[in-house]
Amino acid sequence: MNIRRFTLFQLAAGLVFSLFSSSISAQSLAEVTARECVLGDCAEGRGRLELTTQWGKGEYFGNFRDGEFHGRGRLEVPISFIAKAIYEGNFDRGIRSGRGTYWNGNGNLYIGQWRDDERNGQGSYFIGLAEWRENEHSEYWMKENVENYSGTFVDDFYHGEGTYRWPGGQKYVGRFFANEKHGHGTYYYVTGSPRQQLWDFGDFVR
Repeated sequence: MNIRRFTLFQLAAGLVFSLFSSSISAQSLAEVTARECVLGDCAEGRGRLELTTQWGKGEYFGNFRDGEFHGRGRLEVPISFIAKAIYEGNFDRGIRSGRGTYWNGNGNLYIGQWRDDERNGQGSYFIGLAEWRENEHSEYWMKENVENYSGTFVDDFYHGEGTYRWPGGQKYVGRFFANEKHGHGTYYYVTGSPRQQLWDFGDFVR
């Protein structure tokens, strides 16, 4: 198996998923023990690749180039006997690149841009979803009802301008540095009243 593709399988299940480790429980994925092209062309075209793991069957359905995921596709990998991690979006030579949606199978969802298999660019990260099904709730609804961050990501971190929202209606709008509030920002109470704040690498200044 191509090393880059196997790395992607691991990432899809959260094994090498470092972002927000405090919010994501440890997950494991055994090696893919078998893979079989069950539909179409899994080398140079569009096809369905069945994956066998210790937790059961997973699959990739989408476009291939040189036997690698390339273009639009959907990857599902079991992370337990009852749950799967899912990535649907763009791939470039076996790695996530462009826009895509990632459900970690354990309550957390990312929708946004990717580069080099990491979140880079604009995106939204939702925390503590009881479950997720495509098209069940809009991104707008989730931003208003689920704890989340939306804004700029750099190398898998909240980094740059962003907004952090809580389900109760409070939100913080400002700058982030490697997941920490940093610099000037505004905290909005449930009533909508603003409070200007200053942060220093996650430490509240005033």
